[in-house]
Amino acid sequence: LDEAAHHLERHLMFRQFFDLDNVENLKDNKLLKQYFPLGLVGKTGKNNHLLVVECAGRIDLHGILKTIQLNEFLSQRLKFQEMMLDEINKMEQENKSQCSVIYILDLEGLKLDSSLLSVVTGPYHTLWNLVYTNYPEWVETLFIVNAPAFISIIWKAIGPLMPERTRNKVQIFTRTKESLQSHCDLKYVPKHWGGELTDSNGDPMCRDRILIPTKSIPTNLYWQPDKMSPWIDKLESMTINAGRFKIVTIKVSPTNEKIFLALNRFGERSYSIAIYHSKDLKDMNEWIPTFLYPPMPTVDLLKVVSLGPGIYKFRFGNEDSWFRSVKLYYRIRFLNEHDDEIHWEQVNS
Repeated sequence: LDEAAHHLERHLMFRQFFDLDNVENLKDNKLLKQYFPLGLVGKTGKNNHLLVVECAGRIDLHGILKTIQLNEFLSQRLKFQEMMLDEINKMEQENKSQCSVIYILDLEGLKLDSSLLSVVTGPYHTLWNLVYTNYPEWVETLFIVNAPAFISIIWKAIGPLMPERTRNKVQIFTRTKESLQSHCDLKYVPKHWGGELTDSNGDPMCRDRILIPTKSIPTNLYWQPDKMSPWIDKLESMTINAGRFKIVTIKVSPTNEKIFLALNRFGERSYSIAIYHSKDLKDMNEWIPTFLYPPMPTVDLLKVVSLGPGIYKFRFGNEDSWFRSVKLYYRIRFLNEHDDEIHWEQVNS
């Protein structure tokens, strides 16, 4: 019970920090919607479940990492999770029973290359874990379909990284129809994945509700440094030893303006961040708890409404490593609504 209360408290702070109660106002990222779509199909017709389809095998994983900044990727994924959570809540109120998701992960088109394992066990694993930590038990069963011959290689790499309860929900199938039938009424499942459903145009993939990625991201759309997110040679840096952390303390001066935190970050490997705030240096309160973030080829920009003037502590950590240090690049700024810097100073804590 204490552990559940602890995770709930962390999630509530996470919700407040990312303003998830208003996430529906967040504009869709056109590139993510086109090249990394997630499809909420609807109810399955059995056992109070929703059906979600992700065509992961068709997604340009490398292109996504080189195009989309971490916070933008995370924000869009959280928007999808909140939309799905809203549908789950509606079904639970309607049917008076717990609702969860049947998730079809379609790997058709996935190609094995030298960097695939490092991508799925690195950035994508960390991002998935961050989502699953804040939305536990939302997946009832995850069906991996159209799995390539080398799926055993991928599973051996990522399986041990998953919590046991998550691992037990994964089922790899080659006979999709027979596998889904025990979880779904097939008239609610798109025909392409073994069901009977087509859209108004007769499309077996139901593209009226599922966007299907069809090509790689053009290189001219890859992320480029700019004023708000410069390259790492314009950032501060620190080296954090294995199992250790470092703290940067900032004092923000009083002002009548609305204050935004603008944090740029770039890690050579996974790293953690937590942020604390208070009016008093000796009595700090958690603003965002410690979470692990993945290395990305882009410099991230996290911009959120701050808690106003006062003391901010930024805790950068390398707790997941037993042996290797990590080099982290960062820039901390506090801005007004016009992106002009307001007065702040770094202090010794």
